[in-house]
Amino acid sequence: MKTSKIILAIMAVVIIAMVLVSSVYMLDNAEAAVVQRLGKLHRVETKAGLNFKVPLIDTIQIVNTNEIYSLQYGYRSEAAPTTTEAATYRNVENESIVLTSGSYLIDLGAVIQFRITDPAAYIYEVDDVEGTVRLAFESVLRSNIQNQLLDEALINKDSIAQEIMPDLARKINSYNVGITITEVRLTDVLLPKDVQFAYDDVNIASNEKDALRSQATRYSNEMLPKARADAYQMIQGAEAYKAEKVAQARGDVENFNQVYERYAVAKDITRTRLYIETMEKVLSSVDQKFVIDLDNDNVLKFLPLDVRGGE
Repeated sequence: MKTSKIILAIMAVVIIAMVLVSSVYMLDNAEAAVVQRLGKLHRVETKAGLNFKVPLIDTIQIVNTNEIYSLQYGYRSEAAPTTTEAATYRNVENESIVLTSGSYLIDLGAVIQFRITDPAAYIYEVDDVEGTVRLAFESVLRSNIQNQLLDEALINKDSIAQEIMPDLARKINSYNVGITITEVRLTDVLLPKDVQFAYDDVNIASNEKDALRSQATRYSNEMLPKARADAYQMIQGAEAYKAEKVAQARGDVENFNQVYERYAVAKDITRTRLYIETMEKVLSSVDQKFVIDLDNDNVLKFLPLDVRGGE
């Protein structure tokens, strides 16, 4: 009889101990406990330290409200990095392939980071918080990228992430899922592999065009000053030639007027003088001169008809 009582007492102590143990739980400073009573939300406990719940009636879910959670988009981690091997990832094409302005395709990956700010909403409002965040991010991302030119999307991933961040935060807040977006980061923005080769060819052609344009610009910059200098020199030469010819013409006119005035005063004298001056100019360049007496009929004997070509 005593043995039975001892056994019952021990069982009672064990049961009481189990009840006491199951009625208490510990919370750290960064944790919150969502207490459910009979399957329904009862309260959210945020007091750090030892807390109590009703055994067998209350259940708790503890969440960390200070931890930053990361969510991958466009890819998933398959193996964590080790001391000898890098991490491995799997591409998720139905997320990563996005259309830019001009109907060009890009392949991107992103990381969305968030913190739990309302534990009750985080647990009760939606069944799949991560899926909801991914869908919201996809909506905001595609809306932004479709307005980006291809080159802008490839090189401006940081500015695109900054543009997406407030839009995503507003959308998530409207869903009341109990989280706050803390950061959006685009990890890679690339061309799909089957497009990369064509894009490289276009870039090569564009670079060659730019090089030829730069070469033409340099040649133009070198030749234009020389052409302007040559043109200026030609204009100055033409102006000098013009001035010379005008001055010469004016001198000729003045000389003619003077001759004419003398001619008007003494026609015979002036005519004779002009004849003599003209003959002087003509005969000064002649090596041999023959003086013929017009009164003598035998003119031919005075001319050296047997001499030709200066012989």
